[in-house]
Amino acid sequence: MALILLIPFLASGGNNISNVLSRIDEIAISISAVLISLLWIPIAFEFFSTDENKRMIARTRLKNAAIGTFIYVLAVSGLLYAIFNYIITGS
Repeated sequence: MALILLIPFLASGGNNISNVLSRIDEIAISISAVLISLLWIPIAFEFFSTDENKRMIARTRLKNAAIGTFIYVLAVSGLLYAIFNYIITGS
Protein backbone atom coordinates (compact mmCIF):
# COMPACT_ATOMS: atom_id res chain seq x y z
CA MET A 1 0.00 0.00 0.00
CA ALA A 2 2.81 2.41 0.83
CA LEU A 3 4.43 1.73 -2.56
CA ILE A 4 1.29 2.91 -4.35
CA LEU A 5 1.49 6.24 -2.53
CA LEU A 6 5.20 6.53 -3.33
CA ILE A 7 4.82 6.21 -7.12
CA PRO A 8 3.22 9.66 -7.75
CA PHE A 9 5.82 11.25 -5.50
CA LEU A 10 8.65 9.68 -7.47
CA ALA A 11 7.00 10.54 -10.78
CA SER A 12 6.87 14.24 -9.94
CA GLY A 13 10.43 14.25 -8.58
CA GLY A 14 12.02 15.11 -11.89
CA ASN A 15 9.88 18.20 -12.21
CA ASN A 16 10.77 19.36 -8.69
CA ILE A 17 14.48 18.83 -9.30
CA SER A 18 14.21 20.74 -12.55
CA ASN A 19 12.50 23.62 -10.75
CA VAL A 20 15.20 23.69 -8.06
CA LEU A 21 18.00 23.69 -10.64
CA SER A 22 16.25 26.41 -12.61
CA ARG A 23 15.97 28.55 -9.49
CA ILE A 24 19.65 27.99 -8.62
CA ASP A 25 20.55 29.04 -12.17
CA GLU A 26 18.50 32.24 -11.84
CA ILE A 27 20.12 33.06 -8.49
CA ALA A 28 23.65 32.49 -9.86
CA ILE A 29 22.97 34.70 -12.88
CA SER A 30 21.50 37.42 -10.66
CA ILE A 31 24.50 37.38 -8.34
CA SER A 32 26.93 37.52 -11.25
CA ALA A 33 25.00 40.44 -12.78
CA VAL A 34 25.25 42.36 -9.51
CA LEU A 35 28.99 41.64 -9.27
CA ILE A 36 29.62 42.78 -12.84
CA SER A 37 27.66 45.98 -12.28
CA LEU A 38 29.64 46.68 -9.09
CA LEU A 39 32.89 46.20 -10.98
CA TRP A 40 31.80 48.73 -13.62
CA ILE A 41 31.10 51.51 -11.06
CA PRO A 42 34.74 52.67 -10.56
CA ILE A 43 35.24 52.79 -14.32
CA ALA A 44 32.17 54.98 -14.69
CA PHE A 45 33.38 57.36 -11.98
CA GLU A 46 36.76 57.73 -13.67
CA PHE A 47 35.21 58.05 -17.13
CA PHE A 48 33.06 61.03 -16.09
CA SER A 49 35.82 62.67 -14.05
CA THR A 50 37.04 66.18 -14.83
CA ASP A 51 40.69 65.09 -14.58
CA GLU A 52 41.99 64.23 -18.06
CA ASN A 53 44.50 61.65 -16.77
CA LYS A 54 41.74 59.71 -15.03
CA ARG A 55 39.66 59.81 -18.19
CA MET A 56 42.49 58.37 -20.29
CA ILE A 57 43.03 55.57 -17.76
CA ALA A 58 39.27 54.97 -17.70
CA ARG A 59 39.19 54.56 -21.49
CA THR A 60 41.79 51.81 -21.27
CA ARG A 61 39.98 50.15 -18.38
CA LEU A 62 36.69 50.52 -20.25
CA LYS A 63 38.04 48.56 -23.19
CA ASN A 64 39.42 45.82 -20.93
CA ALA A 65 36.20 45.64 -18.91
CA ALA A 66 34.04 45.46 -22.04
CA ILE A 67 36.13 42.61 -23.44
CA GLY A 68 36.05 40.81 -20.08
CA THR A 69 32.29 41.23 -19.76
CA PHE A 70 31.78 39.96 -23.31
CA ILE A 71 33.89 36.86 -22.62
CA TYR A 72 32.02 36.28 -19.36
CA VAL A 73 28.63 36.51 -21.09
CA LEU A 74 29.82 34.05 -23.74
CA ALA A 75 31.00 31.66 -21.04
CA VAL A 76 27.79 31.86 -19.02
CA SER A 77 25.54 31.47 -22.03
CA GLY A 78 27.43 28.42 -23.27
CA LEU A 79 28.48 30.00 -26.55
CA LEU A 80 32.14 29.91 -25.56
CA TYR A 81 31.90 26.14 -25.05
CA ALA A 82 30.14 25.75 -28.40
CA ILE A 83 32.80 27.82 -30.20
CA PHE A 84 35.70 25.86 -28.70
CA ASN A 85 33.89 22.59 -29.32
CA TYR A 86 33.43 23.56 -32.98
CA ILE A 87 37.09 24.59 -33.32
CA ILE A 88 38.43 21.42 -31.71
CA THR A 89 36.05 18.80 -33.10
CA GLY A 90 34.86 20.52 -36.26
CA SER A 91 31.24 19.72 -35.51
